[in-house]
Amino acid sequence: MLNTNHFIRLALVVCVSADAAPVLYENARIIVDPRRVPMENAAMLVDNGRIVRVAKKGQLKAANRVDLTGKTIVPAFVDPHIHLGYQKGTTFLGTNVTLENAADQLNRYAYAGVSAVMSLGTDPGDLPYQIRAQQASGKMSGAQLFTAGRGFAAPNAGPGNTEMRAVPYGVTNQSEARRLVRDEIAHQVNIIKIWVDDRNGTVKKLEPALSRAIIDEAHKHRVRVIAHVYYLEDAKQLAEMGVDAFAHLVRDQEMDDATVALIRQRKIFNMPNMGIAESRTTSTPPPWLDEPLFRVVTPAALIERVRASYRGQSVENTRQTYAIMQRNLMKLHKAGALIGFGADSGAVPDYFHAFTTHRELEVMTNAGLSPAEALTSVTVSSAAFLKLADRGTLETGKRADFIVLDANPLDNIANTRQIHSVYFKGQMLDRAALAKSF
Repeated sequence: MLNTNHFIRLALVVCVSADAAPVLYENARIIVDPRRVPMENAAMLVDNGRIVRVAKKGQLKAANRVDLTGKTIVPAFVDPHIHLGYQKGTTFLGTNVTLENAADQLNRYAYAGVSAVMSLGTDPGDLPYQIRAQQASGKMSGAQLFTAGRGFAAPNAGPGNTEMRAVPYGVTNQSEARRLVRDEIAHQVNIIKIWVDDRNGTVKKLEPALSRAIIDEAHKHRVRVIAHVYYLEDAKQLAEMGVDAFAHLVRDQEMDDATVALIRQRKIFNMPNMGIAESRTTSTPPPWLDEPLFRVVTPAALIERVRASYRGQSVENTRQTYAIMQRNLMKLHKAGALIGFGADSGAVPDYFHAFTTHRELEVMTNAGLSPAEALTSVTVSSAAFLKLADRGTLETGKRADFIVLDANPLDNIANTRQIHSVYFKGQMLDRAALAKSF
């Protein structure tokens, strides 16, 4: 049971108090929108948690000023594909999914500059709605949570690990599927999640007729559907059915031009979700295991186990799959399809939260995206996907959620990990206090 006093204390240490008067952040490089050229030696005026204006140095005035010479300001990140709560320390269990553990993970995301996350289909019972209510009332801090509630799959055939498989609905007929979709929508889920994958022939795949019924019922209520996919043939069928988003790229083969064109035409949101596969392509521990951000947001015992897991792991098959994913990402991108974002953090044991959002950006640029294009996916595109009209860019009227970096991410996307400070609603997070609570 959650200790309420501890929970409230955890919520209160997040932000450093700020004056009610406007604050001017000046002398920084400001990436207002990653799709546009950044403003050099610029200033941003913030008042009452909102951005008043971004302009060249000298054009804005305020009594309260923060000198950010040599820094780069970027919009806070939005990660619409995580799985909240299962990892705790070195354990990965359904019993770990508690309000307290969720609060801890959401604060780790905030520490890393992630303003909002969406947990995709593995949230049991009323937990996500309790969190949403706590956050709305100001009693809970951290990254804002969006949820798909309980997802849909064939019986015992959804997520890839057994700890999560009991949560999604295992549907067997269309009337049942439609009824359960309505039940989830009654909880005001942000999206409906379906799994269409046989896990290399080990489980039954959700039948096309059931996928179609779920998509149709959700669309009747103006709710979107996202599908976990693996095979090209399933992606083709789901695109034709009108699915709104794909969690993961096609991984069994390179996509044909007709399917890519259909995905672009239908404006389907594509989450590459490449980080897990990338982590299995090397048998030596990567250097980022020693980076400060990773070591702060990841439990110490887990860090050493992750380091050990790299040594001697078999990589040949995963390298082939990963190469297919890289090619498919670039085919979609070059065709003008909508490239979204999602790190899939927490989906499997030891695929940790918060740092993976930053690491996914680097993986995407390794595939061929530019740093600006990767940043667009985790800001502009993902904010729009979650219908966060007040986030994603640093324009007038937007919520003042931003990250101050010590280095320019347009030079090297890994520089997003060099965080100087994080601001939500115009208030600087007390990251030192948060780090002590982890």
